[in-house]
Amino acid sequence: MPIGSSSELQVGEQISAIGNPFGLSGFMTSGIVSQLGRLLPVQGTFFSIPDVIQTDAAINPGNSGGPLLNMNAEIVGINTAIYSSDSSFSGVGFSVPSNVVLKIVPTSITEGEFHHLGLEYQVSTFQLILQSC
Repeated sequence: MPIGSSSELQVGEQISAIGNPFGLSGFMTSGIVSQLGRLLPVQGTFFSIPDVIQTDAAINPGNSGGPLLNMNAEIVGINTAIYSSDSSFSGVGFSVPSNVVLKIVPTSITEGEFHHLGLEYQVSTFQLILQSC
């Protein structure tokens, strides 16, 4: 699948999330871009993921690592998380922008890690991304 530019996304734009939630293969949900540039805290750590795409498309367990697509069938993000105040699977979905992935993955493949602002990303962190693309 072609990789699109996440910097061209706009709030209100239609998108689709693909994944395998709950072991169901070939699953697709749709929604809109709700917000851009969100800061997503990583539970159980002192770290956050910057500049994520917020969407109302369902991103359930098993969708993580799957592509977020624009209506031109271009990958504009990698589905990452869902935030829910009551621990249910309904809530707000988040995806890492394709422009961020394009910076991290090649370096992770060639060097085995990626350093950014003092953080280190290991290749294993992006294993699902590589399998999904």
